[in-house]
This record gives sequence, C-alpha cells and structure tokens, in this order.
Amino acid sequence: MGRIVELVVDPLRGERISVELPIAFRVPPEQSRHELGLAEWVDLADPLVAQAVALLGAARRGEPQLHLAFLGGAAHRMTSLWSNRTDLGLRRSLHDLDLACLHKELPKVRTFLTSVREREGSGLQFFETQGDRIFNSMSEGRRLRLHMVISQEENAVRLGTIDLLADEFRFCHHFDLRPDLLAPGGTHGTLTPTLLLVAKLQYIQRIPAADQSRVPDRVLAPFGRREVVIGPEPKDVKDVLALLLDHPVAETPDGISPARLSALAGADWGLWRTLSLNLEMVERSPLLQNLPDGPRLHARGRLSGLRSTLAQLSPKRRLGFLGGPWWEEVDAVPAVDSTVKAE
Repeated sequence: MGRIVELVVDPLRGERISVELPIAFRVPPEQSRHELGLAEWVDLADPLVAQAVALLGAARRGEPQLHLAFLGGAAHRMTSLWSNRTDLGLRRSLHDLDLACLHKELPKVRTFLTSVREREGSGLQFFETQGDRIFNSMSEGRRLRLHMVISQEENAVRLGTIDLLADEFRFCHHFDLRPDLLAPGGTHGTLTPTLLLVAKLQYIQRIPAADQSRVPDRVLAPFGRREVVIGPEPKDVKDVLALLLDHPVAETPDGISPARLSALAGADWGLWRTLSLNLEMVERSPLLQNLPDGPRLHARGRLSGLRSTLAQLSPKRRLGFLGGPWWEEVDAVPAVDSTVKAE
C-alpha cells in the first residue's frame, strides 16, 4: 500500500478526499487488454484508456458479473485503430469516462466502483463528491457521476469523472442501451459501432445567430429568426471519422448496421432530423477535407451510405415539434477542478 494524501476538492466547503499514491495497478492493463481480447494497438500509454481497460478487466474477474460497456472517447480508442493513430489528426485528448450499465445493476456497479481500489490497486480510485451527490440525486436513478484519480503530476493529482448511464442514453435524444448490454457474448466492453456513432451524432444545440461566426464549421441550420442550431464539437467529429474508417456500413458483427440505424431513426423524427443534419455537417467538415485522399474518399463513401439510409426513411413528425426544439436541451453540471494539489 502506498501513502494516503488529502486533496481539497472544494475549498469553499472545505471538502476533502483521501487518495492513495503512487498510482499503480495490481493487474497490469496489458494483461487486462489481452484477457478482454482487445487489439494490441489499443494505446495504454493514455492513462484514461489504461484505466478503462483495467476497469473492464477487474469487472470480468469480479463477482457478481456485471453488464458494462464503455461509450465516448475511451470506447472509440478500444474499437478504432484510427482513434489511436497520431498521423491523421483523428486522435484526441480524453478527459473523462462514459460507461453504460443495466439499471437493475446500478447499485452493484456503484459498490464495485467505490471498492475496486481495495482489490485492484490505486490505479482505480473512484469517489463521490458533494457535487456528485447533488447531481446523482437529481438524475432519477438513470445516471450516476463519480470522480476518479487519473494521474499524478509532481505535487498535484489530476482528477476526472466517470459518468454511468443506466439502461438508456438520455441527452439531446434518447435511445435504449439494453440490447447492446445484453447481447449474447457482448462486445469487447463497448457499445456496438452503431450506437457509438448515434451517441456522437445525436448532439444538437441552439445558439444566438450572432454567435455563429465563432463556430462556423458546426452550424447546421437556422432556427427561428434569431438563432441557429449547431452540431458536435471537433473532438466528436474526430471520433465519428475514425469510426467510419474502421467499421463498414454493413450488417456484420463489426459493422455500422443500416437496419438498426433505420429502426432508431425511423421511429423518432427528431433523432432522424438531428442525425441527418449532423451527417451533412461531418461531410463538409475541415477535418474530413484535410484527410489524405485515400482515407477521405473512404470516409466520404460511408457517410454517403449513411445519408442515403436516412433519406429513405419518412418518420412521422409529432405535433409538439412544430416550430420548437425537436431535441431535449441538456444543461451541463460542472465537476471539480481537473488538477488538485496534494497536501
């Protein structure tokens, strides 16, 4: 066991947490990567990727068995070679982890996360701040946020968050995660490529039209007289492009399923509209235009196939969407500072 240090995570309230240093894993992440059947190109030099892989390995070794699947940036690193490569500009920094679980297992997952350090070492330290407790109490048992120790930097500790989604993805749009979590045999610890893609492309936000010059590459369309709607951030476009370069648009185990995409968008006009706008945005993105000829043409072909799939759908528009937002507007809840000095 290492030394225990105190971190002041909220100076105003005087809130402190105890963490163990130095950061170390009892089971090397390389061993967990092998046990999970992940590719050797999954880069464990990134501390968040190493922690995600180590966490999945710990869950597989532990009891009871839990249904867990990563989404977000860490999931793209685990499933996409192009997200790990550094030569095409599609690799991006990671700051947090996003994890899906079953609602009925959420209490067990919470217990697992807050106790995993005792079995797996200081590389996996999760805790709940006062801000987290407030956030979690407002989430109706469908979402849970904890903080985690990412790395040690001289006399400071870098913190991040892990966001748990139970049963459903509920942000700008909603969709069911249980088919992926309960799939026989599962994946290598992530959602399927189809849901990873939809999770990135479901984002939409409205801003004053006067501000659109600040984010010209993200503008989707006018919204009313004084606003516009914008799509995902560049970091998410990078994930989308890497995913498209690594996964075919096809009904294969590693493919982006046109049938599943059609089922999701065909039953929800709002989701269909947002996905259609965001695919168009990705297609004109400078990130795509700046790729070398081969990858650019490859990604553009798959984008075209996805847009064609959506164009063939005709979901019914609900009356509540007429003239108003067709998405749910989500407010972000701030986490603690990312780097905290150790006392």
